[in-house]
Amino acid sequence: MGTYSDTITFNAVSLNVTSLTPVYKQKTRKTFVGKTLVQVKIIGIGAQQWELTVSGLVIGDTTAELSTNRAAIEALDDVSSHAFVDGIHDGEYVVIPGSLSFKDKNDRGNMSYVYSFKLVEV
Repeated sequence: MGTYSDTITFNAVSLNVTSLTPVYKQKTRKTFVGKTLVQVKIIGIGAQQWELTVSGLVIGDTTAELSTNRAAIEALDDVSSHAFVDGIHDGEYVVIPGSLSFKDKNDRGNMSYVYSFKLVEV
């Protein structure tokens, strides 16, 4: 069994992850149509793929840095595959469209955002 890296990255963007839930599912054929991801189950295929639910914090020491860090995560929701590295589920993943969300109101002194998104292995 592997161990998680000290730094988790997605497309070279460092993520402050508070929760990562992996689910191993039957592999699907993926087609990208505009900003839509279409997944088709293939009957009889024995291959598996990871689906990850990632939650964490976007943090910054200034409002400008916070905005920049949030924009970096928002840019990952582009229906393109990117390298995900956590030490266990390393591979090429895409953000499932519509899964990225931010909790804009928080009790953290307006210097962080709570985010979550789902990734599927390509």
